[in-house]
Amino acid sequence: MLNEKSLTGKAVVIGAGTMGGGIAAQLANAGWQVTLLDRAGSDPADKKTRNQLAAVGLERVIKNRPPLLFLPEYASRIRVGNTSDDLAALQDADWVVEAVAENMAIKRELLEAVEAQIGPQTLVSTNTSGLSLKEMSAGRSADFQRRFFGTHFLNPPRYLKLLEVILTEQTDRTLAEGFKRFAEQVLGHRVVEARDTPGFISTRIWIEHLLESIRIAVEQGLTVEEADALTGTLLGRPRSATFRMADLVGLDIIAAIAANQHERLPDDPLREHLVLPDVVQRLIADGRLGEKSGAGFYKREGKAILALDLQTLEYRPRQEPDFPETDALLKRPLAERFAAFAAANTTRWGHYVHAILDSLWAYVTFVAPEVAFDVLSVDNVMRWGFQWELGPFEIEDLRSGEGKNYTGSGPERKMRVFDQAELQPVPIDPQYIRLEDLRGKRVLESEVGTLLDLGDGVACLEFHTKMNTFDPVLTQFVTTARERAERDFAALVIGNQGAHFSTGYNLKWFLDRVAESNWNAIETEMEAIQAAFRGLKYAKIPVVAAPFGYTLGAGCECALHSTTIQASPELTMGLPETTVGLLPTGGGVTEVLTRSMAGWDGISDAFPRVERAFDLIVTKGNAGSGAEAQKMGLLRETDSISRNADRLLYDAKQKALALANAGYRPPVQRSIWVLGEEALARLRMPIHWHYRSGAISAHDRLIADKIASILSGEVLHAQEVREEALLRLERSHFMELIREPKTQERMRAVLETGKPLKN
Repeated sequence: MLNEKSLTGKAVVIGAGTMGGGIAAQLANAGWQVTLLDRAGSDPADKKTRNQLAAVGLERVIKNRPPLLFLPEYASRIRVGNTSDDLAALQDADWVVEAVAENMAIKRELLEAVEAQIGPQTLVSTNTSGLSLKEMSAGRSADFQRRFFGTHFLNPPRYLKLLEVILTEQTDRTLAEGFKRFAEQVLGHRVVEARDTPGFISTRIWIEHLLESIRIAVEQGLTVEEADALTGTLLGRPRSATFRMADLVGLDIIAAIAANQHERLPDDPLREHLVLPDVVQRLIADGRLGEKSGAGFYKREGKAILALDLQTLEYRPRQEPDFPETDALLKRPLAERFAAFAAANTTRWGHYVHAILDSLWAYVTFVAPEVAFDVLSVDNVMRWGFQWELGPFEIEDLRSGEGKNYTGSGPERKMRVFDQAELQPVPIDPQYIRLEDLRGKRVLESEVGTLLDLGDGVACLEFHTKMNTFDPVLTQFVTTARERAERDFAALVIGNQGAHFSTGYNLKWFLDRVAESNWNAIETEMEAIQAAFRGLKYAKIPVVAAPFGYTLGAGCECALHSTTIQASPELTMGLPETTVGLLPTGGGVTEVLTRSMAGWDGISDAFPRVERAFDLIVTKGNAGSGAEAQKMGLLRETDSISRNADRLLYDAKQKALALANAGYRPPVQRSIWVLGEEALARLRMPIHWHYRSGAISAHDRLIADKIASILSGEVLHAQEVREEALLRLERSHFMELIREPKTQERMRAVLETGKPLKN
């Protein structure tokens, strides 16, 4: 039976299209062996031709951007075949997932063939996005039906964590519960159980709300830019919002989903909302299908992005929306924004926001009891599947000011269950820690960070500056929090539940000091951040960093100096300081070299170790996943990667407790081997040739040379040096670089454009 202990296994995915390939990739990411099948080619004597459709699907997985696989080599875990020759693979499969075209006849025929081949313990699921499971499994044996259920992944499965699981009356509940635990704790998804209705929860609500948001925008005379500005970040939703989202999905796909829902929902009182707005129909007729066709509601011409005039259907330069009131609202917490919308109902922008939220609420009120079991399921679908910060029931409670759907918080939180008259307790899973539920357990609090009690003798240091960037105030708070944790706790976790762990150091602080020529303040802060991170490294208690998302620059250095790391599978980690004309100065160069030289026998050629350290800092770039960070050496073999990003803090806490209970002792400070001028000369050779070839600029050469100088130790011959000596070199070369006009240009460019400047 599949459950959270099924860390390895065999799966067969039938259907090598975009979704089937994505599911196969996610299984490969989890360490499973996957057979990817599709229809057979026509020539039975040519195996390559027979497997061509599946091979094309695998190639699509390998080439996809953003990557579907954590590492390219994970593709070796997927083999291809066809449904005519290779159904025998089903016999020893733990799980078979069907992901063929949304056609009932095709799916029924395939399931008949699957039943004839599967082993006695194999689970079977369909990845339908809305077809009836009851109808699909009709005629199959009772034994098959007890092992059959629906698994509605969203595309791409690696990046969209929602998984709707749909059970029939015949599905074995014990098997289904085991699969849910497997999906959460091995595949890394968040599971919501939906009823067997057309479109389930996700498609049913999303497609109606998208089409209504488009229709109302056209009706009220808004531009596509205005509607997207009002339905994106302002409402706690992705920046793609409405019209941009439609382009990304594809207008033809939206049309197909809407037509399918319209056909299958004859009794839906708002069925007319599923008829495509005229503007969408006209764009489809013109072949303007969105991103994939090069034009939809937006069109890219060179570097310029044009927007569609909804009246003339011609493209024009994109215009910035003029809603000053929303700029002020964006500075307020999301919950306060919804409460404030009531006062804006008479404004042009407020009229639109109210109209789409009223429409959403009217539809959800009707449809939710039909598709879901409780309000939390609906809200979780929209948060996990569509990256909304708040679901429709949470939004309505904020808009109305009444606790109709939820009351209380933390362990006392209750919710509306559709077949219950009274609100029921929200189930609490201790493996999903929510820091917002621990606000009553603050130990230290500052405008830049909080020290929380996670229970069981473990504290959590949480950052909450903008993008969790470091500045002198946060640097000091790290030290203060660590000292308090050493005194009152057995272990410390460093983590948060913002968008990113930390994007590095606040460049604006540096530029402000540069403008003042306050070089002393900069050098003092660099010494302070080195001391803060060394404090973590040599703390009296174990310190576990829980990085996720962007973990860059100083954020990366913070994690590197922790006792150990419990990383998210989705992790962008690295030391990109060279792109802004600087070098890692929070002990990053020193720590990378220390790790590279660890275990050197003093006899063999150590230069490859130094070279690896140089490449990691200068040329490798950022890791794009936890697995890649481990491969690059940013994570050690003793560091761990959570399978589910939402369990990251729980996993980090368990790791911290294990270290504390094992009698943790801080590391002894040791000297570091450096190789002197010989290593410096060998590092300078490729720097010189890269410059001569035009691959790097003179300023890039200067930065690389300074990093090489630190790694060599600036001594004549190979010898051991103290950590403090290398840290002084970091500070010295950093101060030289930050005085350079070209470095300052790079820093300004990143702040102003978000993109690195090559100068």
